[in-house]
Amino acid sequence: MTGWFAPWAIWVVLGLLAMAAELLLPGAFLVWIGAAALGTGLVLLAFDPGFIATALVFMALLAAGIGVSLKLFRPRAAPAALNTPSSGLVGRTGHLLEAQGLEGRARIGDSDWPVRLTTAADPGARVEVIAVQGMTLLVRPG
Repeated sequence: MTGWFAPWAIWVVLGLLAMAAELLLPGAFLVWIGAAALGTGLVLLAFDPGFIATALVFMALLAAGIGVSLKLFRPRAAPAALNTPSSGLVGRTGHLLEAQGLEGRARIGDSDWPVRLTTAADPGARVEVIAVQGMTLLVRPG
């Protein structure tokens, strides 16, 4: 069948509409449906397969597009220390708020933390975080 209502033209138009819809509704999925429909339309222009073959071509192109998308755009694994409590605290300095022996509380940044001191220190002393042990910071005066 030839003309504007030929099956290949319908696939191409639907593919272009899906790709255009991706611009309005970003989600990186409609683009693959559109690309698969566009590819199916081009296959129909070159060949005249039956309905089943056309559906299989569309599904194969859609699966290939999604597979490529997942391979290329999947987030990479973050380094192990990226989201650990110690990643942002070790090396920071603050002030000791209170101390009883080697235990106490310190202000690091805008938060108060329970701390374990390496050596005794008086309240108000400057401390540096050297490790994180659960929710307790290991600090040294300095």
